Amino acid sequence: MTDTKITVARATAIIIVFTVLSKILGFVREMALAYVFGAGAATDAFLVASTIPAIIFAVLGGALTAGAVPLFTAYRARWGEKEAWRLFSVMVTALLVLLLGFVALGEPLSRQLVWLIAPGLPQGTAELAAGLTRVVLPGVIFFSLANLYYGLLNANNIFGPPALGPVLTNVVLITGILAGARFGIAAAAWGTLAGYAAAYALQVPYLRRVGFRYRPAWDIKHPGIAEAGAMLGPVLVGTGLGQIYLIIDRILASGLAQGSISALNYAQKVALLPQGVLAGALATALFPLLAERAAVQSEADYARALVRGVSVTLIMTLPLAVLLVVLARPTVEVLFMRGAFDARAAAMTTLALAFFGVGMVGQCINPILTRGFYARQDSVTPLKCAVVAIGLNLVLSLILIHPLKHGGLAMANSLAATFNMFQLSWLLKRSTGGLVSFAGMRRDALKVLVASIACGLAAGLMNAGLAGTLAHGTAAVFARLLASGGAGLFVFGVTTWFLGVTEFRALVEKVLVFAFRGRHTKAVTG
Repeated sequence: MTDTKITVARATAIIIVFTVLSKILGFVREMALAYVFGAGAATDAFLVASTIPAIIFAVLGGALTAGAVPLFTAYRARWGEKEAWRLFSVMVTALLVLLLGFVALGEPLSRQLVWLIAPGLPQGTAELAAGLTRVVLPGVIFFSLANLYYGLLNANNIFGPPALGPVLTNVVLITGILAGARFGIAAAAWGTLAGYAAAYALQVPYLRRVGFRYRPAWDIKHPGIAEAGAMLGPVLVGTGLGQIYLIIDRILASGLAQGSISALNYAQKVALLPQGVLAGALATALFPLLAERAAVQSEADYARALVRGVSVTLIMTLPLAVLLVVLARPTVEVLFMRGAFDARAAAMTTLALAFFGVGMVGQCINPILTRGFYARQDSVTPLKCAVVAIGLNLVLSLILIHPLKHGGLAMANSLAATFNMFQLSWLLKRSTGGLVSFAGMRRDALKVLVASIACGLAAGLMNAGLAGTLAHGTAAVFARLLASGGAGLFVFGVTTWFLGVTEFRALVEKVLVFAFRGRHTKAVTG
């Protein structure tokens, strides 16, 4: 059991390191995009063009990554590793045929695809978006295969190269965006395509090390294909439905003021940072353990790991969500306020960011809960939950868009994500006969909420107090943001400790023990 904990902790640390690097580069990417192109027609066109393959990426990529781990683990346990690799050669062949067919059909229909995603775009912007779509569309082949390989590597306890893939993608894409200062927005599109190809190529040698040798094999009657279809089918539909969030935003925002699509994009990238860095890393590292425990019917260990993962995620993300709402404006100024990104773009992005912050906790906990279902090879329940949440998102978007404009779309997204968190939790408890129960977290969750409110008050007061002296220039605003956020987190830590939040105290004690041991070891070896 100790070895398992060490494996999960080490994998989580590896993923966090590379994910932090990827997210930093992701911000550099968005900052470069804002600097070179601002929040105008060219940026809107590029983001719409990126939306179309992004939907395919999320549908296929998310399903393949999530489905590969339990499928490979279960198939290897029953039939051996050789047959498991044989199954995935068949799957890769089928996937290639599907993707090549999609690209062949999508290239001549790029203008129609743009109209489906953003029907309200002006004619010139829509034509530009169609041209950019033709460039980035072949990237679905590389990205989808890379995500399947990510899952296979994770199933073999290799986490570094998959986590490094997005880092490489961002480096190449940033290069393309910066080249756009000379060659126009098309350079960003070509950078996107090259970035996905690079991430795919990175995984291939590591797959060979664990024993995978792809050999083209067309065998639709392979018994594992039916099992894969039963497992991946609902996941594909579920992740596809999840992208309707993005489609709703694009469709509705395309009819709003110019720059609304860009403002929503910039804000969402910031708001989803904790999901990618903290929750995403924990969920990825925890998933193979959950799948293994579910496969061998070790229900108590499965439930304990899942509940603890949710508890840790809540402690890490709730204060960050409050800080994001309170410090939305200085955050936007530090990250984007330069070059073509003007005061109007900053105001639009700030509004969206504050509303996205409301749903941060739900956005971070939902991937862990969803993987709890996938580990039990139940991909239907998350699908049903996604349908309900998307319906709620659409209704709320139509209601809130009139008074809040693009901010209403962000708020609708946040409320739907929060609702989805509660329905997933309830259904997970019911499906396990009460074994996975979050009732024991209620008291600590209330304490964390109180501490987070105190965190927000402290940060808000500090920000207001420094606004007069640290108001202009990136360095000054960054210092104000750092001081305000630091004050808030300090108050949160002190309050949470004295309120006696069990999981928080355990985390702090582990950090202190680790730090003490590190110093002790250095002193002895020195």
